[in-house]
Amino acid sequence: MEEASPLMRAPTEVRMIIYAYLFDDGGNKKLRIQNAGAGKLPKMEDRVRSRYYMLERSFHRRCYETTYRLETEGVSFCTSIMRVNKKIYEETSYLIYGSHTFDFGCHIEAVEPFLSDLTPPSRQLIREISLYKRGPVPPYDNDRGEWRNVCRFLQEHGSIKKLRLVLQGGRPSTAWEGPQEFTATDLKLLYDIKHESLDWIGELTRIKGIEELEVLPDVQYCPPPSSSNMIIFAALSASIERGLTEFLRTQLRLS
Repeated sequence: MEEASPLMRAPTEVRMIIYAYLFDDGGNKKLRIQNAGAGKLPKMEDRVRSRYYMLERSFHRRCYETTYRLETEGVSFCTSIMRVNKKIYEETSYLIYGSHTFDFGCHIEAVEPFLSDLTPPSRQLIREISLYKRGPVPPYDNDRGEWRNVCRFLQEHGSIKKLRLVLQGGRPSTAWEGPQEFTATDLKLLYDIKHESLDWIGELTRIKGIEELEVLPDVQYCPPPSSSNMIIFAALSASIERGLTEFLRTQLRLS
């Protein structure tokens, strides 16, 4: 029988102290996962990462191959030690996946490949993620397809207990005619008649098991509304912190 290494012969408490040095998050409890830019695929990696195609968010809409990467500064994870044996992998997984929030921001294309590359036990350790939801109407870059894919993947494979949701909104630079803000009751009506501006909420409700929801607005100035959809978007943006948050909590069956 092969003799255990000195590390494996050490008490578990001692190994955890060693791991704490090898997995230094620099005090960051939130890890940002983003898509690598066009032409920035790593030439060599210490692990195999899924690659995927996405459209460039520009006028040209060029399609390119990419992968995900950790963008948080000051983080030093010696992940190569996790491949030594199953015991070490199990002992170190929580230090990465169970004790951090994973912030994907607007790079929601990275959610599925990142989580798919983890073993099921490691994936189950992730309890909190942060997502950025783009505005549902022009001139904002609609992410309807990507949002649908993320929600349906999390429906089948996620174990998320807390969701931090940053919602993009628009505040017209001048006053506009029409509704100024929606209540939760108003939004229920729009949702029931299947207004396209709330389609993303239907996808979100597919994710089961969420126990805590944090909703944050990212409201920027936008041109005066020139269509019914833009009027609704302006009123919806003004509702993020009150009516929309209340409606989301109701749809997710949160107290």
